[in-house]
Amino acid sequence: SRGEKMSKSVGNVVDPIELANRYGVDQLRYFFLREIPFGQDGNYSHEAIVNRINADLANDLGNLAQRSLSMIAKNCGGAVPRPGSFTEADSALLADASGALAKAREAIDDYAPHVALAEIFRVVGDANRYFAAEEPWAKKKTDPVRMETVLFVTAETLRRLAIPLQPFIPEAAGKLLDLLGVLPDARDFAHADAAHALREGAPLPPPAPVFPRYVEEADATSEKD
Repeated sequence: SRGEKMSKSVGNVVDPIELANRYGVDQLRYFFLREIPFGQDGNYSHEAIVNRINADLANDLGNLAQRSLSMIAKNCGGAVPRPGSFTEADSALLADASGALAKAREAIDDYAPHVALAEIFRVVGDANRYFAAEEPWAKKKTDPVRMETVLFVTAETLRRLAIPLQPFIPEAAGKLLDLLGVLPDARDFAHADAAHALREGAPLPPPAPVFPRYVEEADATSEKD
């Protein structure tokens, strides 16, 4: 909208179906729920939508899921890793994920989905920094127990965040929970705590991308040529 009020007489009304077809339904839901406080007017642009899709969904959430689950498939027999003792960093991240659920629920009760999503993705950012700092890929030969612990903590953090993401991005959150082996009857908020953590040794399906990057049509065409 670029700051202009939509008007049929001006001719700048946008078809939401066209937007959904262009960007994806979950992606569009995420953008508007994250960017615009409920009940208020807001601005959007192609650049802003693409930035949210690629920065938050593809890079932060999708890439973390893809990297960690691919490592689990290759190094843990395609099953939930068997963790060793948790370090302070492990416990802090898991507690942060559980705390995000509580804060997100409060925000939802206050009709503030943008606050809920900001809190959830704050922890997504923390999880990415944890994964990068722990370098599980470098521990396969030197400390395989620690590697599995880091992969378990990352996967369990993703589970605790995917559950409260379901109201906002239902298709993608459901797909992520599928990849984590979470059964359909274990996806409500009551199951997002430590008591319902991933079961070590449980088989997981082959990893698959959750959120593709948005590629401009011109860029996509040039990549094929």
